[in-house]
Amino acid sequence: MRPNISLIPRFNIDYGFFDFLSGLSAAVLQKESSFDVLRSEFRTPNIFFANYSRTSICLILKSLGLPAGSRVGVPLYSCTVVFDAIINAGLVPKFIDINENYTLDPEDLKLKVGDIDALIVIHTFGRLADMDEIKRIAPDIPIIEDCAHSIFSLYKGKQAGTIGDFSSFSLPKYLSAGGGGMVFVNNISYVENLSECMDPLEHSSFTEELKHLLIMYARSFFYHRPWFGLLALPIGLSVEGKVDLMDKTSFDIKSINRSDLHVAVKKIRTFQNIVKIQRTNSLLLIKELADTSYALPTEQENTCCNYYLFPLQVAKEGTRDQVCDYLRENGVDTSKLFSQTPEIARVKYGYEGDCPHTEKVAARIFTVPNHYTLKEKELLKIAGLLKGLCSSESMLV
Repeated sequence: MRPNISLIPRFNIDYGFFDFLSGLSAAVLQKESSFDVLRSEFRTPNIFFANYSRTSICLILKSLGLPAGSRVGVPLYSCTVVFDAIINAGLVPKFIDINENYTLDPEDLKLKVGDIDALIVIHTFGRLADMDEIKRIAPDIPIIEDCAHSIFSLYKGKQAGTIGDFSSFSLPKYLSAGGGGMVFVNNISYVENLSECMDPLEHSSFTEELKHLLIMYARSFFYHRPWFGLLALPIGLSVEGKVDLMDKTSFDIKSINRSDLHVAVKKIRTFQNIVKIQRTNSLLLIKELADTSYALPTEQENTCCNYYLFPLQVAKEGTRDQVCDYLRENGVDTSKLFSQTPEIARVKYGYEGDCPHTEKVAARIFTVPNHYTLKEKELLKIAGLLKGLCSSESMLV
């Protein structure tokens, strides 16, 4: 692609220089961060940490003591590292379809619940799954909420991650804390077993942590303008398909870095204000695109979405890639998140083709930038380009 210094990045990674310095200070001084602000914000006493969200999920599953080869229900529409976490725990993924909300479909769960021993519910894009119905269908199996996308989303007034038996959060995603996985245990009967798995975890060495800090800061730096369109994306596209960045079949399980926990605790204090801004941006996009043919994200009753990402679907199959190319050529990058997962799962994870809605969504979905850092004129530009495509005779989407 042609370098473009004004290209709007697809994601927002907001790990700044002061975050780097703050994390470095915590690593050098070996600061132990207080969990009090987290317990207060989420009203949960039992909080644990590991170096990644995927390792957190793996440890949760190991703590259940299930026989090797037990099946874990999981939405097919997911990052494949969740499947790797299941396999690394000695278990087998059982794939469940999604509904129009991009989350686990209770109707498909009804058909498959008799064949699973644990369940992972993913609140994709910050959209809350129907937890009451899911718990009604599966009352006797442990339920793990994957909240990688859904920090500060609400379900019937409850924070995401406080409803199932366990939950796992990915701190580097929306929060941009650098790294780390955070676990809540809401069912006290599981606390002791998980503690036995999590407490012995070792910290990374100072050298490892310093390397991690530098990588996280550099990643964020190059994900901002002008460097994203000038260097990061062109380089990324040049290796696309040659390097499997999602292959996490071997896990190095450790405790969270002190630097990551320190930055996360610091950021969490004011992050709800950032979520409000990103919700406002997203609602503006929904308003501007209301009369188009795109399938828009609609908020489910009794939920409040944090709009970590803004998903759209083209109406006409086969036009999604053209839309993404057009937007990129005009200064707006996009992602086709999890579009390859069904095929990868078929080849590597034993998927048998029983999630038709997921396959349909994977062929049509893309996300557009809705970052809290964007100005109204940039959001209107994004909406204008999308509306222009809908009215174009050469590319009816």
